[in-house]
Amino acid sequence: MPRFSAIEGLRAWLAWAVVAWHLVQFTGLARADGLMSWWAVIGEGAVMVFIAISGFVIAGLVSDTKEAYRPYIIRRIFRIFPVYLVILAIAFAALPLGVWAEDHAPWRSEPLFYYGEVLHAHVSSVERHPVEAALLQLSLMQGLAPDSLWPGASMAVLGPAWSLSLEWQFYLIAPACVWLMASERWRLATTVAASLMGLAWHAGLFGHYAAPSAFPAAAYVFLIGIACRLQFDRIRTMPVGPEVIPLLLSVGLIYRDSLWLAIWGVMLVCLARSEAWRKDSAPGAFIAAGMDRLLGSPLAVYLGARSYSVYLVHMPVMMAAAWFIVQWPELESPQVRLLLAIATILATLLVSDLLYRCVERPMIALGRRLAHPRPSPLRPPEPTPPGAAGQGLHAHRGRRA
Repeated sequence: MPRFSAIEGLRAWLAWAVVAWHLVQFTGLARADGLMSWWAVIGEGAVMVFIAISGFVIAGLVSDTKEAYRPYIIRRIFRIFPVYLVILAIAFAALPLGVWAEDHAPWRSEPLFYYGEVLHAHVSSVERHPVEAALLQLSLMQGLAPDSLWPGASMAVLGPAWSLSLEWQFYLIAPACVWLMASERWRLATTVAASLMGLAWHAGLFGHYAAPSAFPAAAYVFLIGIACRLQFDRIRTMPVGPEVIPLLLSVGLIYRDSLWLAIWGVMLVCLARSEAWRKDSAPGAFIAAGMDRLLGSPLAVYLGARSYSVYLVHMPVMMAAAWFIVQWPELESPQVRLLLAIATILATLLVSDLLYRCVERPMIALGRRLAHPRPSPLRPPEPTPPGAAGQGLHAHRGRRA
């Protein structure tokens, strides 16, 4: 199966875009208009690109390896659950710290600040249904609970995990989705069904959700990634030039809700055409080299390997750091915001690296071994010492006599 190393680099920048958005949100800088409003677009768009990447990568895994369902799901379980459960425990401890920090932060009285109420709603959600919340969180099924039925369930305790719940729902049925999209007979019906589910979700027929955390809400995004992977060889032969990149980005900037699709389109074109562009003169070679530096640099590779841990752990790290910093009453809002940003970035880098080395990588290796155990070689019979057989026989005969 070909490895698209640039995707790992893209994951790095997407994860840190989400970190930046949550810093803006946590520190009361989120605005409904002006330049600050773009942080929400960037953060939410990054998550949608993550979803398309999942469809793309899993489609390659399923179609290229022809792996049976049991080893496939074992490897998925060990890929996502060990790190998630460790961070979930950290998040349970950090949530009250984050609530206290927001209640005492210097920006708490600013008119547009709202995140303190969000955290209180999360705590209330868990307190009202502690057993159900624990079961949903531990099974990664919290994304299925609509806010109209159970307010705050999908984001309680560990906010970013709503999208991980969505991913887990997809993983459970991904082989079937890939098979349907690969089938000429069922491809059209599958895409129509996904489109109708998305329309029904946005119309509120599945209930009200704070985020597209249930599979029907984002099925079409997964299918876009799957279709791109299944048709990738065909896309690679299309005579697409580098001029498509500014066109896609301009569409995404003009129509904000489609920014994620523009970013994914740029990524797909670069994956498919960068090899051909490297052989051309500028601007193709220039763009290909720029993408290599952006997505293939040592920093991007390092951060990409740890992007999963970064995506999940930065929120409890931010809450713990805020609890510590807000206790200094002599600090004003700009100083607290700056210190919190620095502390969050440094602590997230440290903790995510530890999680990657001590939990994520060993558990991935364990899952691989459990999914594909090596057959134990047959033990050869132990050699009989010279003369032992005859001695034993004579001794046996002697006893019988």
